[in-house]
Amino acid sequence: MNTIRTAFVRWPIRAYIVIAFAFSWAFTLLVSISILFGLLALFGPAIAAIVVARAEGTWPALRARIVAWRQPVLWYVVAFGTPVVVAAMARAIHVVTGGPSLGFGAISAIELVIFVLVVGEEIGWRGFLQPRLRETMSLGRAGLATGVVWTLWHLPIYLQPSTGLTAFAVFAWWVLPLAIAIGFVGERARFSVLVTTVMHGAANIATPILLPDVDTQWTQLVTGAGYWLIAATVVAWDAGHRPAAGWSGHAR
Repeated sequence: MNTIRTAFVRWPIRAYIVIAFAFSWAFTLLVSISILFGLLALFGPAIAAIVVARAEGTWPALRARIVAWRQPVLWYVVAFGTPVVVAAMARAIHVVTGGPSLGFGAISAIELVIFVLVVGEEIGWRGFLQPRLRETMSLGRAGLATGVVWTLWHLPIYLQPSTGLTAFAVFAWWVLPLAIAIGFVGERARFSVLVTTVMHGAANIATPILLPDVDTQWTQLVTGAGYWLIAATVVAWDAGHRPAAGWSGHAR
C-alpha cells in the first residue's frame, strides 16, 4: 500500500489518468448490457481524482472546489450561455446555407440525467487535472492538455462499429477547444466544479435543442469552429502570462 501511495505522490497525473481510464473504460464495455453502466463510467475521473488527492494530501483543495458553488452569477451565466450562443450561431449558419427550417428539440430524460452526472467528469477534468497542469503550463496549454485527455477518455465509444474513427476525429475537433473555453471560465470561478459542470452540461444539450435532427458530425464541426474562435481568443488574452502556482493544493 505504501508503494502504491508513493507512486501516486511521485506521478499524480499519470496515476490519475490510469485510474480514470481503467474505471470508465471497464464500465463502458458493459453499456450494451445496461445504460446504467455508462452512467457509472462518468464517475471514473471523479474516483481517480479523489483517490490520488487523498493519497498525496491535496484532498482539502479538491473538496473546496467541489463545494465552491458560491460564485458570481456572471460566471454561471457565461457557463450556460456560451454553448447556447455557439449553437445558435450554428443554427443560423444551417439556415443561411440552405438547410431546412428548424424547430426546437426536446431534451430526453437521459440527457437531463447526463447534464447533472457530468459532475463526475468535472471533478476530475477541471477539479483535479487542469488546476495541476496550470502550475507548469499557460492557460491555453493546460486547457488543451486537459482536452486531449478528455478526448482519449471517450475513445472506447468510438471503437464501436456504429461510430468509427472519423466520428472520433470530429469529436476531437469539438472537444479540444471546448476544453480551453471551459478551462478559462472555470479558472475565473476558481475552478468551481459546479460552474464547469454547468458549462459542460450546456454544451451537451444546446445543439439537441437548437439543432434538432441535424447531423451530429455537422453540428460538431460547426460548433467546434465556434469554440476554436473562443479558444484562440483565450490563448491571445493569456499570452505572456505565467503559469499559476498553488492550484494543486500542495503546501508551499
